Amino acid sequence: MSDLLIALRTFVRLCEKPNFSRVAEEMHASHTTIARRLDQVEAHFGTPLFHRTTRRLIPTPEADRLLIHARTMLDALEVAEQDFGPLRNEPSGLVRIGFTTALGLHYVERLGELTARYPALQLDCAMTDWQRDVVEDRLDLALRVGPVGDDSLVVHRLGALPRLLVAHPDYLGRHGTPVGAEDLSTHQCIAYAYGDVPARWTIDGRERVVSGTFRSDSSEAVHRAVLSGLGIALLPAIRVRRDIEAGRLLPVLPDSSIAPLDILVVHPSHKRLSPRARVVLDFLKTHFPDGNAMDRC
Repeated sequence: MSDLLIALRTFVRLCEKPNFSRVAEEMHASHTTIARRLDQVEAHFGTPLFHRTTRRLIPTPEADRLLIHARTMLDALEVAEQDFGPLRNEPSGLVRIGFTTALGLHYVERLGELTARYPALQLDCAMTDWQRDVVEDRLDLALRVGPVGDDSLVVHRLGALPRLLVAHPDYLGRHGTPVGAEDLSTHQCIAYAYGDVPARWTIDGRERVVSGTFRSDSSEAVHRAVLSGLGIALLPAIRVRRDIEAGRLLPVLPDSSIAPLDILVVHPSHKRLSPRARVVLDFLKTHFPDGNAMDRC
């Protein structure tokens, strides 16, 4: 690849992540090399692209204009490389996906089918419960819990993810089993939350503030806490299905109505979806959990 194309890729990343050190680490280059590439782009187009201070890089209006053209050109080059690559009839290369933990684990267990069909694909899965920045983290696709109010993202709906109230049998043996949603106020509720904002569960159409001795912004931590008998938790059905089948957890208030989570997958609107990302998107749609099966937990 020509020096100018490499320099333009560097310029785009500096716009998305305006920090020399972070971009240098990401691109496996020195701080000096990244600065030199930016100098090359500025010299080629004859205009300063960033205001540089000792602590910050601030894009100029010219940088905003050039960013549109640079992304278009680099995206077109990527599509051409896909078309004329050694496996031109088979999607290949790296796809970066941002998953929520519960759904990420669900899909990871099924990735063998995808990689067997497309052996030239590489998958980089960022699995966290907090929402990563799609552009800054260079994600091709990212799962979101709807709605998404961002015009810079293209949104595809995957489906609805049922949730269940569950508790360990030992906890229910010690504290009793709630017979109605109002009984939750007397129980230890393990909230998926963090900070000072009260945790709220909507059950049978009514929002209720819940509390307990433990809460976390990690669904994995909530899952482990309920398995250890700390209280009652509200978790995606796919996360607790096997625990219920094995008797490690019991459903709580199984006849109550709990709204499912609306799950979406997004990708940047400025970037054409590559053939390799499109087959992954189709995989996510095809293998989204069957809501009816979840209801039978």
